[in-house]
Amino acid sequence: MVVSGGGIGAVHAMLLHPGASRFVLEAQIPYSPEAMFDYLGEKVPRFCSAEAAATMAERAFERALVFSLSSNAGFPILGISCTAALQTNRERKGKDHAFICLKSRKKEVVQELDLSPRSRMEQEEDVSRALLNMIAEFVGEGEA
Repeated sequence: MVVSGGGIGAVHAMLLHPGASRFVLEAQIPYSPEAMFDYLGEKVPRFCSAEAAATMAERAFERALVFSLSSNAGFPILGISCTAALQTNRERKGKDHAFICLKSRKKEVVQELDLSPRSRMEQEEDVSRALLNMIAEFVGEGEA
């Protein structure tokens, strides 16, 4: 799982549950541009985009495959990503929004969330809730 700019509440929520290590193999938070370039292994035109979310999920999926070889063989593998542009104290071009991507062996889904102008904390809660709901729906449909 990898999140940047928003979605950290979803990571926190998942790790609060007993047995979380059977679901979460790793959580990454590449926040600075340098950290994001390092995580992605390539430059993307915009960090908060469908393309960036898909690349992030692909990297998370690849890493999960490697980690699952030794610890979780037989479990479904997911690459989960969220990249968000939330309220900030600097001038930013563009709207407040987020992209979530889930990738399994069978399917990849990318969803854009348009965020209403609210506080950063409220937007973070909205993004985290949407991320958790999307994971639950994806896993519940047997897509993992």
